[in-house]
Amino acid sequence: MTEIEAVRGEELSQALVGLAHHVLHLFNDIGRGYDLTAQQTELVCAVIVRGRVRMGDLGKIMHLEKSNLSGLVDRAEKRGLIVRARDPKDRRVTWVELTEEGHSVAMRTHGDVTERLRRLVGELPAEDRRSLTTVVERLATA
Repeated sequence: MTEIEAVRGEELSQALVGLAHHVLHLFNDIGRGYDLTAQQTELVCAVIVRGRVRMGDLGKIMHLEKSNLSGLVDRAEKRGLIVRARDPKDRRVTWVELTEEGHSVAMRTHGDVTERLRRLVGELPAEDRRSLTTVVERLATA
């Protein structure tokens, strides 16, 4: 790797960190409008796009340890946003699903987050949006 490539890689890394902070700020800002913490906002958005999620998978998605995830899910459950359900075929598996109220809040929250991001990238030329979509999808599945 040349020095120029290394500098460009560093610039890209810094830009990605800046973008991550911006997206986290969006979750925080929008979540507050629904009386949710940033993590609760991320939780309901993670569940809404998947329908229902196993607790173990949710921990991986949200990068949370089991104890932290349990506390977050407990608080969301007490608010009536989600329910936990045991898998009838495998009692070791617990599913997390949205309640009707949770679904409503998640739809509005997810819609607000995606709309703000859509407006942000909407200012980019179409070719840049296509390229960015491809790169982000690759990074997200790496």
